[in-house]
Amino acid sequence: MYLQQLDIKNFRSCYDVKVEFRPDVTLLVGENNSGKTNIIEALRLVTTPLSRRATRWFDESDLSHGEELTEAAFRATYGGLTRAQRAHYITALDHETNQAVYTTTYKRDPVRQRIRPSVTVGPMGGPDAEPEKRGQIAHVYLAPLRDAQRELDSSDGNRLLRIIRYLTSDAEQEEFRARANASFDGLTGHPVLTSTIKEIQSHLGELTDPVRGQTVEITFAEYELHRLTRNLRVKMAEAGIAPADLTESGLGYANLLFIATVILELRKAQDMELTLFLVEEPEAHLHPQLQAVLLDYLCEQAAASLRDDTWGPAGRIQVVATTHSPNLASSMGIEHVVALRPRTEEERGRNGESREKTVQRRKTQALPLARLPLTDEERRKIDQYLDATRAGLLFARRVILVEGIAEAVLLPVIARHCVLDGAEQAEQRRGFRAVTVVNVGSVDFAPYITLLLSTVNGCRLLDRLTIVTDRDPKIPEEKKTANGQVGVRPAATAAVPTAAATGEKAEDDGGRPDDDAATVVDNRKDRLLAHAESIGAKEHLVVAEAPHTLEADLLAPEVNEPLLRTAFLKQHPRSQKKWREIVDDGRGRAWGFYLRLHKDKKLISKGEFAHDVALGIESGADFEPPHYLVEAIRGVLLDETGGEG
Repeated sequence: MYLQQLDIKNFRSCYDVKVEFRPDVTLLVGENNSGKTNIIEALRLVTTPLSRRATRWFDESDLSHGEELTEAAFRATYGGLTRAQRAHYITALDHETNQAVYTTTYKRDPVRQRIRPSVTVGPMGGPDAEPEKRGQIAHVYLAPLRDAQRELDSSDGNRLLRIIRYLTSDAEQEEFRARANASFDGLTGHPVLTSTIKEIQSHLGELTDPVRGQTVEITFAEYELHRLTRNLRVKMAEAGIAPADLTESGLGYANLLFIATVILELRKAQDMELTLFLVEEPEAHLHPQLQAVLLDYLCEQAAASLRDDTWGPAGRIQVVATTHSPNLASSMGIEHVVALRPRTEEERGRNGESREKTVQRRKTQALPLARLPLTDEERRKIDQYLDATRAGLLFARRVILVEGIAEAVLLPVIARHCVLDGAEQAEQRRGFRAVTVVNVGSVDFAPYITLLLSTVNGCRLLDRLTIVTDRDPKIPEEKKTANGQVGVRPAATAAVPTAAATGEKAEDDGGRPDDDAATVVDNRKDRLLAHAESIGAKEHLVVAEAPHTLEADLLAPEVNEPLLRTAFLKQHPRSQKKWREIVDDGRGRAWGFYLRLHKDKKLISKGEFAHDVALGIESGADFEPPHYLVEAIRGVLLDETGGEG
């Protein structure tokens, strides 16, 4: 069995939230204050600590704002029950779905004037006749912002005491205690103690012998196990170096050591049907490579816990972790990710608030990415992209998708130095720092539109998505006339599917379509908007379309020609004539550059060209951004109401 879904009502920012979980590992991702910790806290309230030592209780302040006079409710649905588990959990079983359901409600006791919990079972909410079976569903909690050095080097010894008790039998613990005390007793004959006793006794005798003589002895107290562990210290160092105090170790490795001691608690999980390993911010103090190793280890722990429950509890471990790390979120695959998004709503005051006054409520929404309408191929493509780039796509509020590296390099520079460069635009310039520019490396934007704008349970990842794309107009075909002159034949209207239709990236062209592909990607903006409309999100998509392609349209404003000439000649110092032919093209500079880029894929290295143009802009060269890039930059900063945010 595993926790399949948790419905939360009136708990902190979770006014009415349904969170779905994967059988092995689920990552809760989201920006700060999106509700990740609140969901972990809810899980701690509805399950029993594996150690049986409760550290979390419901408080009146946990009730959602405006709902203080109502009750908080948590409905936990467990799926995947084996035949034996269905028998054990018969009182909580929904016989139509074979799911076990437990509902925990916290409401005020009118007699004792305090919040008290009650638990009902099954889909109809009957009495919990077998609470001991509910006790077989437990949790182990790893807190965020942990001070690993203090926890492991603490003089109270509680962490080491718990580990020793988990790993050893009562007999082994008693034998250790007896031997430790015997060792202390053996020191009572040491000269340090005997000489000290002798001196004290001589003076004591002179003072007490005339009346009633006294005898003194110095010995060690009889230590219990918990007192012995207070004197134990954990030490660590790199392999091959003598272990030293934890204060000499880096925070990252000390944190991993602490996590290892917490994972040891999961040894006891084999006595449970299900144990939730709740981990907040596992990436704390860890560099990206260690983050990946840790997550892989947690996955192994979950997989290794699966066993036959014919002769005992299933002992399953299910991991639920919160994270701000794109490295962790992207390495798991989106089907393991639940994205949390805060939503602000206006409503009338209630429960003691003025009903005439409108108040703002911050409410958590949960979006399980496994529920998005993506094909298997699209899902694999997104997973591969996220795993390769470690993009912060899943955490961003404002996103611009671009075709290639050139746009990704230039957009932030153009935003800061050309579009939002005024003193009165400082706030918007700072806001653009929070924009995530994502190079998808192709022209196939459809899977990303589906990922970012589809709704599940009324929630989507983004409220507005901006895409920068190229029109890539068709090139008229050349032909020879009867007198041998080169003429122009109109471009064919019929298009043959090519690499661009499938989003394949042409070699070394920054993700742009190849020669043949240019004949099928016109009206791309219309197709993208039509796709957004098909998932009910057309008004949430902004498409900024280049008339030709990026490099060509940068040349359209006359003021940009010197900067682009410098960037071009840096790659081809002896091609002044070729550049002049581009600029003097009778159909326009932009068309001339576009035509040559289309005919010669190796005319320039687009990434290097973009870097050189960006350096020129930063150095103060005259530059006028194309209108469509200005549209993209200003469009991504619009808030939900259409105003600039």
